[in-house]
Amino acid sequence: MLRRVLTTLLLLIIPVLCSAYEISGVVAKVIDGDTFHLLPDLSPPSRVRVHKDGTISVRLRGCDAPEKDQPYGQEAKEHLTSLILKNKVKVRIMDVDRYGRVVGYVFLNGKNINLEQIKSGHAWAYAEFLDRPYASEFYEAEKEARKEHLGLWKQSNPLPPWEWRKIKRTHR
Repeated sequence: MLRRVLTTLLLLIIPVLCSAYEISGVVAKVIDGDTFHLLPDLSPPSRVRVHKDGTISVRLRGCDAPEKDQPYGQEAKEHLTSLILKNKVKVRIMDVDRYGRVVGYVFLNGKNINLEQIKSGHAWAYAEFLDRPYASEFYEAEKEARKEHLGLWKQSNPLPPWEWRKIKRTHR
């Protein structure tokens, strides 16, 4: 009897533990090429910082777009804006970062927006924060965008945003 109860509990709990938490809402504002504010349909997880207007910050996981003051930063922001602003999206939450931002994979009508930023040449595949099953697809998308000289890949040797941030920190 105890074995049957434990088995039943495990069958109920394991899918919950193994699946990422999802939240949906309307995109209220795009901050840059990989961050936006979402007005969620439901209350977000407790560690998430909620802004005065009720929105939360969402950071695209697995990709890194140029910073606002970096070449192609404005173009990356404009592209993300064209994809998601004022649309209802679903976010597969993978983490909440130290700033209280939701970090996850964003979907609009089933389309992976993180991947779209990479495909269009508006972001790098960010190896440090890539998960299965997305890694190979993100790397392939970046490779193709480089080959086609899309977006930031029009530059001969674009500086990745993580290096840009490092340089900015050392010159303060």
